[in-house]
This record gives sequence, C-alpha cells and structure tokens, in this order.
Amino acid sequence: MTRDERINQQVEGAGQLYKPVMLKAYEGTASPRSAIKAHCLVCVGYKRDEVTHCTGFSCPLWAYRPYQNKGGEK
Repeated sequence: MTRDERINQQVEGAGQLYKPVMLKAYEGTASPRSAIKAHCLVCVGYKRDEVTHCTGFSCPLWAYRPYQNKGGEK
C-alpha cells in the first residue's frame, strides 16, 4: 500500500468531524497543536474520550494531548 493510499484510509476512517484536521496534518499545513490532535486521535481510534483519559504516560506527546481537563481530575 502506498503512502497516499494509507493517508486516504486514515482520513476516511476519521469521519466527518475530524476529517479537516487530519487532512491539514497530512498536508503539512496544520499547526503543531492540530498535528498533535491528529496523532492522538489516530492513536485511540478517533475516540475523543480516550484522548482525555489517555494512559500512555510514556508517549512524548502525552503532556500536550488535546481535550485535557485543565481543572484537574474529577
């Protein structure tokens, strides 16, 4: 499978909600924050709650992941 085919597969799997951020990330036009969001969403199968409750503490992007509860754990 070529890189373009893999990218198309990832973008289609993201669904309509996350498709724009995925396209920008793969095109290289996303901000660093958006690229991290795209990475995290791919990692957890496009489940936003899984990003919020990520337990991948050894991931170098863990401290930068989106959807964190800035007020502390509830």
